[in-house]
Amino acid sequence: MNILLLSSLASAALAAGQTHKTDCQHLTAPNVPGATVLSINGTERWNYTVPALRPFLLSPVSGLNFCDVTVLLTHAGAKDQVTVKVWLPLQDWNGRFQANGGSAYAAGEFDLTLGPTVKAGYSSSSTDAGVGFNPETPSPWALKADGSVDFDALINFSYRSIHDMAVVGKELTAQFYGTKPKYSYWNGCSTGGRQGMVAAQRYPDLFDGISVGAPAINWAKYVLAEQWPQVIMQQEQTFPSSCELKFFSDTAIAECDGLDGVKDRIINDPEKCHYTPYQSVGQEVDCDGKKVTITKSAATVVANALQGPVDTSGRPLWYGLNAGAPLDSLVNTTAAVNGTLAGYPFFVNDEWIKYFVVRNPDYNTLEINATTFVDLFWKSYIDYDSTIGTDEADLSSFHQHGGKLLMWQGLSDQLIFPGGTVDYRTRVERLMGGRHKTNDFFRLFFAPGVDHCGFGSTIGAIPDDPFGALVNWVEHGKAPDSIPATVNDEAKAKRIVCAYPQRAEYIGGDVNSAASFRCA
Repeated sequence: MNILLLSSLASAALAAGQTHKTDCQHLTAPNVPGATVLSINGTERWNYTVPALRPFLLSPVSGLNFCDVTVLLTHAGAKDQVTVKVWLPLQDWNGRFQANGGSAYAAGEFDLTLGPTVKAGYSSSSTDAGVGFNPETPSPWALKADGSVDFDALINFSYRSIHDMAVVGKELTAQFYGTKPKYSYWNGCSTGGRQGMVAAQRYPDLFDGISVGAPAINWAKYVLAEQWPQVIMQQEQTFPSSCELKFFSDTAIAECDGLDGVKDRIINDPEKCHYTPYQSVGQEVDCDGKKVTITKSAATVVANALQGPVDTSGRPLWYGLNAGAPLDSLVNTTAAVNGTLAGYPFFVNDEWIKYFVVRNPDYNTLEINATTFVDLFWKSYIDYDSTIGTDEADLSSFHQHGGKLLMWQGLSDQLIFPGGTVDYRTRVERLMGGRHKTNDFFRLFFAPGVDHCGFGSTIGAIPDDPFGALVNWVEHGKAPDSIPATVNDEAKAKRIVCAYPQRAEYIGGDVNSAASFRCA
């Protein structure tokens, strides 16, 4: 952009009336308890565009005018350098602050979340937790030179960075505009959802409202449980193709789709679906013109993915997937050079086992058998639950501070098992005085047929704006009993998703209209 255009944009902003008090270049280092600020740099950006990057940001965000602040900080004895980015709208700040979470092994997504948040008028922050931005692997930071786990880096990733980014973001917001944000929010899904639960559990006074999607709580258990289908594939020496896996999911949907009175390729209540993969044994499937017969071993693999891992006595260790959920992430295979299929573990569980549980980057997770799996499962829990578990059910401090928590998840989530989310909610109710009292500050919504964080190609009722429902709850006291949703198909049918334990019930009329459903 040329200097004349920049000048005209700045002049237009001044004519419209700036809403900030301090120049972007003259912000001072914030006070961050437990950390030392190494540097702070601010730059005005005009007519800035954040390009799309699927699946995180589906469309570019353009026309952004903001103060771009980068803060570097460190923690005593940690030998770390953490980056916190804060974007402050130069115009039309809405008086609110919103912190954003990350995904997989990335604590933050920077521009990908900051752009849409600033576009909506919020001041916003994101962090790399000192571990960089690589969602796919913790290899650059997990282990020290001597092969031991870098617990300072893991603590940053697990919880400390959530506190730091919120403190930095809110203080710089107050400096820039001359007033504190009237409301502060957290928004994130998956790892971002886990981070939101960190705030509710460890730092209950940071946010007025916390929106969490598909929260990766119970990390030390559920991530190991993701490896279970690969263990069974090795045990059975059976590696179903993606075509076969889709057949199992499609068959479950076909059998249970109409249980709610609506044929829409969505299983509204998986608990009522009694499909078993073994009933499909012997059936022929057309896979790219080749006839494939479903074997008992293939059914065993899928049945174990739906059941979840068990110990050597057959006792459940964790939850499994819901019938009809996609299977291609956890029951994943890859073709060898000779064309035969082999197991291909999902990267999150594969990397966690290598770097944190076994502490050997060269470890082959495909060699894990049922007995080894149980040992690794409990080692992961014992060594790391207190650091990254994020499943503390006592939310009394968050409730006492007046915080509101809105959680949602797809019932066809193939990465984070919905049963674990139900387990958490149940434990919170037990500690917080029952369902009615818990609903005063914590509401959970399950979206039928929806995959992880609304990604993927499943046909499900994706909530339209759970974060907006949270804001309305915090600022206007309107606790949501349901959230509008849109079915991910060509018709874009309108639905509602209901506060747990209720489900959307069809009451007659146009199946494409939300008015034809009620919570029951």
